[in-house]
Amino acid sequence: MIKIIMIALGLSFFSAAAGSAHAIGLTNLEGFERLFGRYAPAGDCKRQPHIVVDKTGFTFEVAGQTEKATQPEYAASYGGNFYEGISLWFFPYYDPNKDRPLLLTFNANEQKGVLAVDTEYNYPGGPQLPTQYQALVDGSPYAVCR
Repeated sequence: MIKIIMIALGLSFFSAAAGSAHAIGLTNLEGFERLFGRYAPAGDCKRQPHIVVDKTGFTFEVAGQTEKATQPEYAASYGGNFYEGISLWFFPYYDPNKDRPLLLTFNANEQKGVLAVDTEYNYPGGPQLPTQYQALVDGSPYAVCR
């Protein structure tokens, strides 16, 4: 937890100095153990898709297909410099040369245990979200399996 606070404080300082929000590329999710678990739509593990969160990153299970995202970005300043809520934001795929198809919000809408999956795609005239990711957005909101 101290590691997360130190990262958030450092990023908040950097964001204030730079005047914009930034995300931190991670090699794993160490320090975010409170988020670990298997998530399903409304917490019902009989429903698909599933999102598994563990130390290695995110695993997306959609229609019998599995995809791992092992180098996410933690968007510590996504809520702004003065944000004090419980939501945590991640872009599951870190590649500075590519668009980010998904945004994962843990404790979405300030509700503990809720995981929302959103996209900035699919707007009029913009890029369409690839099919494999659309199912993840459609399944939102998620909760840890009961």
